[in-house]
Amino acid sequence: MARSIIRPISRTLRTERLGHDAIDADHVEISDYWFQAVNCQPIQFPFLIARMKKSMINHFAREDAIMARVDAALCSCHRHEHDMLVGLCDRAARLSKYDWRATQRLLRDEFPVLVREHIICMDQLLILHINTCGGSAPTDESRRGDYVR
Repeated sequence: MARSIIRPISRTLRTERLGHDAIDADHVEISDYWFQAVNCQPIQFPFLIARMKKSMINHFAREDAIMARVDAALCSCHRHEHDMLVGLCDRAARLSKYDWRATQRLLRDEFPVLVREHIICMDQLLILHINTCGGSAPTDESRRGDYVR
């Protein structure tokens, strides 16, 4: 029996955003890279996991920069979850060299749950704080110099 793949960013999160254009767009981008990585051939995987990891690192740097604009910082729990998610990408990359099925299981079973929980809890609080303080990220791409693409 075929298993359905549950995306890190569900249809609900794709349509009912958290309320910050740049952060919401990053979440969708990370989800799309994840979907490509769990559906690719082994030879494509190193490139796709690297893209997903870079997208997450850029997203986390953007969150830091946005918080700095409102004279705040991410809490240690939030930073710890960022480190854990980037570490999961590294773990998947190492695992893919010798156990493709385990790599796919790791990304299909663990990653979506962890990302969804992070968005619903940590990022929702982050956006609440940012919106309460009146801060937001520029939506014009030319003004978004706080990260690397």
